[in-house]
Amino acid sequence: MRTLAQYALLVLSICPSTPAIAAGDFSRSSCKTWNGTVVAISGVDTPRARMSGIITRADVREYCERDPGSETTANRGRLTLEACVDKYYRENKGIKLKTWADCQKASLEFHDGPYVKRVRFPVEDISCGSGNPPLIDQFIKLCPTRAREPGMVPW
Repeated sequence: MRTLAQYALLVLSICPSTPAIAAGDFSRSSCKTWNGTVVAISGVDTPRARMSGIITRADVREYCERDPGSETTANRGRLTLEACVDKYYRENKGIKLKTWADCQKASLEFHDGPYVKRVRFPVEDISCGSGNPPLIDQFIKLCPTRAREPGMVPW
């Protein structure tokens, strides 16, 4: 039995494509919107790194509390905090977030529902308007070894 457990640990340690259940922020391609929540990561530091996520009520609540569009009554808008959460969660709860990265090629493809963005690293434009800062965060999660190379990411 001990040998079986040792074998299982060996397989898990050398097989980078083993799925991992995860949690945490799934940065989206905008500095102003809400993040999603990571539900799975696999293949970290490989040519087939993957991350998937969903949008939760908590994600939308954080956005509504921050209220970058001044939509809530706290910022002279029309929506209560709960109405803001209900509105945006209802509109976005089915959206699936997916990112694929090829860590060898330093490339990433992000899917936010029907929206798709592809980048190669290093990226030159790191302004919020480019949508690249959240993609840099995704690359760091999926390809941490490559992201630590000098000049690969700006932070």
